[in-house]
Amino acid sequence: MERLAVDIAGERIVDVLPARNLPSTLETITFPDSALLIPGFCDSHTHLLTGALSLNWVSLAGVRDVDEAAERLETAAHQSDGQWLDGHGFEESELVLDRQVLDRIVPDIPVFIRSHDLHSAVVNSRTLARARITEQTADPTRGRFDRGADGRMNGLVREHACDLLLSFRPPLTKQRAHQALLQAQSLAFSLGITAVGVSARQDLIPFYLDFAQGSQVKLRVDLWRVTPDFDFRADRFTRRKEARFRFATFKGFVDGALGSQTAAFWEPYANDPKNTGILVASEQELSRFIREAADDGFQVALHAIGDRACTVALNAIESAGARGQRMRLEHAQTMRQDDIDRLHNLGVVVSMQPIHATADMKWVEERLGKERAGLSYAWRSIRSAGVPLCFGSDWPIETMNPLAGIHAAVTRQDEHGNPPGGWIPNQCLTVEEALEAYTQAGAYASWCEEDSGTISEGKSADLAVLSCNPFTCDPRNLLSARVLMTVCGGEIVYRSDT
Repeated sequence: MERLAVDIAGERIVDVLPARNLPSTLETITFPDSALLIPGFCDSHTHLLTGALSLNWVSLAGVRDVDEAAERLETAAHQSDGQWLDGHGFEESELVLDRQVLDRIVPDIPVFIRSHDLHSAVVNSRTLARARITEQTADPTRGRFDRGADGRMNGLVREHACDLLLSFRPPLTKQRAHQALLQAQSLAFSLGITAVGVSARQDLIPFYLDFAQGSQVKLRVDLWRVTPDFDFRADRFTRRKEARFRFATFKGFVDGALGSQTAAFWEPYANDPKNTGILVASEQELSRFIREAADDGFQVALHAIGDRACTVALNAIESAGARGQRMRLEHAQTMRQDDIDRLHNLGVVVSMQPIHATADMKWVEERLGKERAGLSYAWRSIRSAGVPLCFGSDWPIETMNPLAGIHAAVTRQDEHGNPPGGWIPNQCLTVEEALEAYTQAGAYASWCEEDSGTISEGKSADLAVLSCNPFTCDPRNLLSARVLMTVCGGEIVYRSDT
């Protein structure tokens, strides 16, 4: 195969031509035959600032023993400022942790340990007291304070109950937020990522807007504002479209998450027959919001994980008549075939995170039963329906590394090669399809396809060089592959030392 070269001038790709035709006067960078030059990755779904801040939170990821959890929490509490202790990675199915346990471990500091999926948390009594939550406090709308057999709050909080408690957290400073976003940008570049879709609550939006104005910003950012109550007049903002910054999308939640068993289903959870999840929004309010947003030129991204939430979201998009605005369905982890069949006609873009499948597969069937599990993370079915499919990480819920996501999409196996042949292998994608979902489709989903997503003359020089060629290497090698170089807007923003 003939070697090709990309000619870059300033921020743009001037030409793609045979390497043998390059003028000898040009400055060139060459890579081994085993390497592969690709468009810069687009991580279509992140929580960039939250992810960066989480790097300094105590992690309980993979912890299954209370004593180990206690050791980590005590160490973190000792190193904290004594005002608030943040954590994440708590998995209810693997670790028994509640208010009483936290009170014994860390009695004097408010503790807020997020679940793996960020839709639930476990807190101690200090946190409830800080928020003036008592045993008589009613559940917030679209949220829940779990209670034990004795009827008392056990410290597990769900959905909007988490937001209520977090509103009492010490405020984030402008300087800390800026440092964290720069840290996140550096991490993205080291992974070959040149563009991100970012979901952010209203209180975090000013930090992103301030960051976008700085001279150090090189990452392409597509920012979405979370609407808590689907009130368009209250939440409307001034749209922005700049060279590397777009702010024209609303993000809304239709349900919760599968890990927290708050994702909304038509039928109860197989392991919890009284629970069908939490439907966070009605079809009527969604439809009204989408119609008003679309009429004013906004895009809407809807978080929908359970099959009922996906149906409600699609019904709302259909009744709103918003086909031309590339409305997005985020996650879409379990869908009925009838809903998959109508995605194309509704003009919906589906945004998924392949690594969620390999992280969750060990317990999906237990929670959903075999039939519904068979329609979970149905990338092949969705793509075969002619639907634009883009990929991301949902960082910090999962690793931001796109190569790990491609491995999951192609193999549907964990890092040990399990299960043999892959989990629901008929939903696997090819390497080419997975790469497209992480590049070209991501650009399309954020209305940037004319400027990025492919290596083409005139487009922004957003590129990544991989240490191995995914088209020819063993898929297992993707997990150990590296990014050798990342170019963003014609500038080398990352280069591997080895």
